[in-house]
Amino acid sequence: MTIDHDKIVGHKTFYGEGGYRHEALAEDEALRIMESAEAATAKRKELMPDEQTAIKLFFEAWLRLKELGWREVMYAPKDGTWFDAIEPGSTGIHDCRYSGEWLAGSWWVSAYGDLYSANPALFRKNAK
Repeated sequence: MTIDHDKIVGHKTFYGEGGYRHEALAEDEALRIMESAEAATAKRKELMPDEQTAIKLFFEAWLRLKELGWREVMYAPKDGTWFDAIEPGSTGIHDCRYSGEWLAGSWWVSAYGDLYSANPALFRKNAK
């Protein structure tokens, strides 16, 4: 296959000072990204070949985070206080707070100058 290094196949979005900016995504870079994603998938399949293995690893990660001081989010403050949160499906630690009356309110994460609804699993007092 011939790769045209100048062929634009999409764009990349970045957030920083001044807000969002976009840059062109060249075909060769897109192919490298796809190769990296496929390699990561293969690595996960090797590390966790079945559901039970994945569940055991999930439990070990949860237990280790508890050992590091994290607690279930149901014990997080419900008075609007900001705290650190971990949400399944994300690799970050996010600024989070609960808004509303317990069980009728919702969790909110602050990012990029805005608030986003969240479903965190673990929390700790805000380290900031």
